[in-house]
Amino acid sequence: MSASITTKSTLISTIISGILSFVIFATLRFYAQWFNDSQLNILFGGYLFSWLFILSLTCLSNAEMLIFGPDFQAKLVPEILLCLSLTAAAAGVVHRVCATTSILFSLVGLYFLNRISSNYYNSVVVPVDVPMRKSAKKYK
Repeated sequence: MSASITTKSTLISTIISGILSFVIFATLRFYAQWFNDSQLNILFGGYLFSWLFILSLTCLSNAEMLIFGPDFQAKLVPEILLCLSLTAAAAGVVHRVCATTSILFSLVGLYFLNRISSNYYNSVVVPVDVPMRKSAKKYK
């Protein structure tokens, strides 16, 4: 019973984060000219694009959890760098500084996302005592 509830919540989270990613991307592309007006607007655009990164990473990670099982975790090389590079490319279409600030805001968001997920998902591992050798010298 609990596995189907977890699968349903992961599926719903995947769908919602995917739809929100698409909505944020479409909105930021539609109002791209607004982000060229002032420096504050450019910084705000980078912040909004960092939300695009967080939501797309959530969508991708949850989809992989549905496919590969609930113990699957997003890694740095394939998932995080893919989402970060796609977000930076999308932000670079709007403005170059939006791309830079979106990377910075995304890394800050990734740090806090890692802290939240480590508090939620990590379990306590009990260390195993291993007997140590007394000496490395050979006895004669």
